Amino acid sequence: MTRLLTLNLQHGLSRAGARTSADELAAAVAGLEVDVVALQEVDRGQPRSGGIDQARVVADALGLPHVRFAATLAGDVRVGKASPERWGMADGAAYGLAVASRWPVVAWFVKRLPRFPVRHPILRGGSVRLRDDEQRGAVAAVVQTPHGPLTVASAHLSLLGPVAAWQVGSLLRSVSTLPPPAVVAGDLNLDPWALRPLSLGWRMPRALTFPAGTPRRQIDHVLTRGIEIDRADAVDLAISDHRGLLATLTHDIVR
Repeated sequence: MTRLLTLNLQHGLSRAGARTSADELAAAVAGLEVDVVALQEVDRGQPRSGGIDQARVVADALGLPHVRFAATLAGDVRVGKASPERWGMADGAAYGLAVASRWPVVAWFVKRLPRFPVRHPILRGGSVRLRDDEQRGAVAAVVQTPHGPLTVASAHLSLLGPVAAWQVGSLLRSVSTLPPPAVVAGDLNLDPWALRPLSLGWRMPRALTFPAGTPRRQIDHVLTRGIEIDRADAVDLAISDHRGLLATLTHDIVR
């Protein structure tokens, strides 16, 4: 079996919304029995989170030696949200996605997802403002488990429902070209009723994940193709406004 955790890290904020140290971040996930983790909203070298490499901190706390961070934003995010010139790569401060594994990774992939091309209105603080649709993407690993290869992708999709639906189609088509069986995990910003018709042929376990304190929705998902899910549980941690979603994969062959 493989135990896989997906978690929107919310750049390491505590449940109360306070910045956490590397030790506090590690303590929040320590003790979880996990073989692969998919992370979203991950800071690396960001002043707002103490300049730490959050993907590495989480991976080390879980005993996962193989880790890859993919930048979706480059530079200090307090100043502005700029996409990296080379997708997935950024020197210095960055923000993005990560996958970490207990077992060796034979190949890594990064993918930029389509986005809404013009600014759109949002309601914030009682007033309407215009904002850009943040660039979204995915990072994928082909992991050599004791049971054979397993493709795992970590993704974070748009807050705009129609755009997230567009992105999930692009993402699943890309992952389907990688070695099976496959898992797509992450904050997809879609409820199960909206996601299911977009992911035909993929299994989708249910567990409420958001907001973390009293979850009413599931927007964090583990989609699988070619592999069985024995169980899935929402995990309440001391960090983030999302609960983690922990899935146990059985590696039974699914046709």
